[in-house]
Amino acid sequence: MTASLQLPVRSIRPSAHAAAGPATAATKAAADAGVASQSAAFDSSQAESAELQRELEALDEMMMAQLKDEDAILKKWIAMIG
Repeated sequence: MTASLQLPVRSIRPSAHAAAGPATAATKAAADAGVASQSAAFDSSQAESAELQRELEALDEMMMAQLKDEDAILKKWIAMIG
């Protein structure tokens, strides 16, 4: 005897969610629009945060370069005095 494989039978009736109609579709569309709006706001916030971080890093690099230059000048003054 060989066992035959049986595939599950799928119903061709519409599901309860599909039967709800346009009201459910409108609610889903409104929820999707809300999620899209939140996603856009988050993306904008993250882009602004990244830009501010880049600016801060650039200012830090400029400050370090200036401090190195000032240190070199101070060492030259000390060498001239001594």
